[in-house]
Amino acid sequence: MKRSPRRLALASAVVVLSLFGAFLAFNTGSGASRGVAVSHSGTTGGPDGPGGNWQPVFSDHFTGTVLDVTHWSTCYYWDCTNRSQPEIEWYQASQVSVDNGTLSLTATPEQTHGKQYVSGMISSYGKFSFTYGYMQVVAELPIGQGMWSAFWTLPESGAWPPEIDVLENWAEGQTINIFAHDSQSGTDHDSLLVPTMSDTFHTYGVDWEPGSISWYVDGTPLAHFAISITAPEYLLANLAVASNPGPNSAVRFPQSLKIRSIEVWQHPRAAGSPTAS
Repeated sequence: MKRSPRRLALASAVVVLSLFGAFLAFNTGSGASRGVAVSHSGTTGGPDGPGGNWQPVFSDHFTGTVLDVTHWSTCYYWDCTNRSQPEIEWYQASQVSVDNGTLSLTATPEQTHGKQYVSGMISSYGKFSFTYGYMQVVAELPIGQGMWSAFWTLPESGAWPPEIDVLENWAEGQTINIFAHDSQSGTDHDSLLVPTMSDTFHTYGVDWEPGSISWYVDGTPLAHFAISITAPEYLLANLAVASNPGPNSAVRFPQSLKIRSIEVWQHPRAAGSPTAS
């Protein structure tokens, strides 16, 4: 399993959130801004993004004190690290915690399996996948050189590409990087500036439709790619530790990617597309 180097996005244009109006033409729904996601309850009947007729097909608000293992695994299905990327962490279940409605994926220094850090991830491989719909995460990102947060999808088939990156962030900056990897047209990518990503929870979402993918932050459309991805995809969220550059002395551990909810909706015509085991 390989994924293209994520740092391609550093060469893309930075889109300032205050320029929301310039992106309204990209909206595939109503796209009305609903503010930061710290107040998101998941009871609005639809996503914090495009309007229209949506049916919920997946939801986890991380209630209780343990991870729902019917939804998630805590490693990739092939390994507990991504050896094709410049990463120096090993994922293990002890770094995944649920408390007070928040999932924490936590990185700390620890030597294991030839890696210098342990961290947390979740994957819905073999438990939930879908084709087309709106996927959304409510998250507060860590800060510090080498911290590499992501919420993304991979094909249930195990092939690569395609891949949809709802967000990636190298925490030394204030941008999220977005990607759509397609086997036919290559990679589309851009960067969006979110200055308070490490100070408060924001809603990050993608509307994946036939022939197009649109990105939303706090319910506002910010980017759109005309790209076709047709394979069923599963969900992942992880906090990797990058090696180039890796953490410096200014990084204070532990560092956590905090998530309040992960949800997926589909239009009723596509509601038969999710798969679960």
